[in-house]
Amino acid sequence: MTPVGSHKIGVAKARIAKTLEQLRLQSNPEREGNQVTLLVSGQQYFPDLLQAIQQAKSEIRIETYIFANDAVGESICTALQDAATRGVKVRVVLDGFGGAAALDTWVPSLRAAGVRVRVFRPEGFVFKPNPWRLRRMHRKIAVVDRSVAWVGGINLIDDLNHDEEQVALKRAEQRIKKAPVPVNADLLQAELGPRYDFAVRLQGPIVQDVWNASEWLWWQIGTDGRVAESVDTPWWKKRFKHMAKVLAMEALHEPPTSLGHANAQLVLRDNFRFRRNIERAYLKAIGQARQSVVIANAYFIPSWRFRRALKKACARGVHVQLLLQGQIEYKFQHYATQAMYAEFLEEGIEIYEYMPSFLHAKVAVVDDAWSTVGSSNIDPFSLLLAREANVIVRDRDFVTQLREELLSSIQNHSRQVQNQAHQMRPWKHRIYSWACYGMLRAAVLLGALTGRY
Repeated sequence: MTPVGSHKIGVAKARIAKTLEQLRLQSNPEREGNQVTLLVSGQQYFPDLLQAIQQAKSEIRIETYIFANDAVGESICTALQDAATRGVKVRVVLDGFGGAAALDTWVPSLRAAGVRVRVFRPEGFVFKPNPWRLRRMHRKIAVVDRSVAWVGGINLIDDLNHDEEQVALKRAEQRIKKAPVPVNADLLQAELGPRYDFAVRLQGPIVQDVWNASEWLWWQIGTDGRVAESVDTPWWKKRFKHMAKVLAMEALHEPPTSLGHANAQLVLRDNFRFRRNIERAYLKAIGQARQSVVIANAYFIPSWRFRRALKKACARGVHVQLLLQGQIEYKFQHYATQAMYAEFLEEGIEIYEYMPSFLHAKVAVVDDAWSTVGSSNIDPFSLLLAREANVIVRDRDFVTQLREELLSSIQNHSRQVQNQAHQMRPWKHRIYSWACYGMLRAAVLLGALTGRY
């Protein structure tokens, strides 16, 4: 063997060892030299993803919580089938709860075309006690040919597909006639616009981290959807051994080259290695804020540490703005969130409710140097239970673009919550809000997770 060949093998082995150690213990590092493109809602995301799938040469990997039975779901399903038919290796990971509709609609035809599908914790019998039921796979990731990746909060569902939400609204409309449940009556007749959400297209060194994360999750899931929560089992040792073989093959590929000037980091949350990574990233950024913090989040029920960080930032003169749901998507989370409004408003934190449609965003901007886009809400379900993926971007141009988008939505499509008006809500609204928050606290207590909430 030539010295050059020996050197390549040595480099490959070192890369394998480093990646395995990273998979076992460490977070992904911040990568330099990336191109990061902001995509606002499915209107920008889906054409971009579909084009890449149609042009894919070797492999496609997709992870999604929802794979809806609508026009968008059909177009993605057809594109994946066509890719598999022409020889592209296609993998899809679905959550067993959020992706349940796809199990009957899209999965049979995908598998028939040669697409490999794994289901993260299938639901099974609804009434069977299952302590892992709330531990969902909530990530929204796509990677094509190791060269381009997408991470964000956008499910595979049409922006205008509000079927489930409309059913909930109609039920609420019936209840409001009897008035036992408080509802924003002026919203019930509104024509809903497209769902408001974000994703990023990534090119550059960070793509390899997304690729590795998708590979790792794939081999975490057994053929029956079972996912072990401990590394100290034969089940896990077998998967580590297999990952070493997979990475040995991947080491033969050159890592993605620098394509831009943005620093980016993939931050994951799971239930045994990266339990607090996303929340810690938020807390660190807020703790270092000097001018402004803008957070847009669909389900905002933060821990006491998170609330304290926001209040401390406001106390030292940082302009803190929260863009939250105005429409009632899920009553329980909606009113539990409103129970916390007074605490924020009294500290000078501004709250805005997005009105044209359902806000599904999970993004934030701090000063002009830090931003995040991903799948993680700021609530117990995302921060304590679900598998999530966010990207942190440190690039002035990107941060400015995202801030301007959020501020435009605040100014043009939202209503500000005033402290006095909030305090004057009918007593039934206040009682119901605190009841929802109390039930959420009780659920956290039963889950032995009260240290954070």
